[in-house]
Amino acid sequence: MAFTVTFPTSGPCPSNEQVASWLKDYGEPFECDGIDGVVLRALPVRFVTGSDQTFLKATLEVNSIVPLARVVSLLFHISVEAGADVRLAGSDGTTRSRLWMMLADEQDRVRIAEALRRAEEHGNREDINTRLWAVIGTLRPNCDDRWDVKKRRIVELQEVGEGISLSQAAWRADSPQLGDVVGVPVDHSHHVHTLVWRWLSEAYPSLAEHHNTQH
Repeated sequence: MAFTVTFPTSGPCPSNEQVASWLKDYGEPFECDGIDGVVLRALPVRFVTGSDQTFLKATLEVNSIVPLARVVSLLFHISVEAGADVRLAGSDGTTRSRLWMMLADEQDRVRIAEALRRAEEHGNREDINTRLWAVIGTLRPNCDDRWDVKKRRIVELQEVGEGISLSQAAWRADSPQLGDVVGVPVDHSHHVHTLVWRWLSEAYPSLAEHHNTQH
């Protein structure tokens, strides 16, 4: 899943040269991607610049191994240089801690999906699923949360017309009808994937050995 971070300022959007200079001073390897982009060599981050941009923007693709503390520190360094706040798409602003927690939950979602794929290869997926659902069910009382195999994430099952409107359900399922049950992704702010990964990596360490459990 890709995250978009913006750095709103009252002045013009910083240029490629400015962003490159900030990254050079910070010691982060990079290369320019055309006239309106700067790509980091060691991290899955791309800065979008240019006069047609209202604000400097960064896109981040979270995978299972990216060092999140390093990414967050870099983004806030750029925000200081640009004289701007750090904003996640759809929010008014964020802090270092909040951003790290959001990214960590997404990273742990990816790690869970990869671990379950390995469990399928090893033939013990069914046993893990039984225990996994029990753990997920304890995290948010009164919510019918499940692991969605297709979406590769934890979702909340909601009835169309009761927990979710028909128009909202149309974004989640094909041709939903009143009374249908659809899976609504649980927001990263609940940190459920991070909690589940903590359990999974301890209960089945062989499935988690490909990842460093520290973010």
